[in-house]
Amino acid sequence: MKLPSLMKKVKYQRFHVTPRYYDPIKEDIENRTSRIKAELGLADDAIDPGYSSQIAGSFRKNMKHAKGDGVGQTMMLRLIIMIVLVMFAGGFVYVGSDIFYLALLYIPFYLWKRFKK
Repeated sequence: MKLPSLMKKVKYQRFHVTPRYYDPIKEDIENRTSRIKAELGLADDAIDPGYSSQIAGSFRKNMKHAKGDGVGQTMMLRLIIMIVLVMFAGGFVYVGSDIFYLALLYIPFYLWKRFKK
């Protein structure tokens, strides 16, 4: 037997998704048959002959954009940043907080050399 209470227990929300299955071969066959029927005049609802699936090939296009020339540069920049951080940590352990003052002196010199070219 349930006792009455002043506070309600919150029931958790259930999330239900009905899975959809995408078959590109079946879609291609349906597109071809509907175009042929439209050309022959057998179908009432004519589909544009230039119609193609919006899903087909969209993943391959995005993968081409992901493989750019900047990947090597990004990896090199990450490596340099990691080396600098490890050097700062090691310098702090061995030298102390003076390593940060040395870095503050070195950074303007490096920028001056870099932009001098």
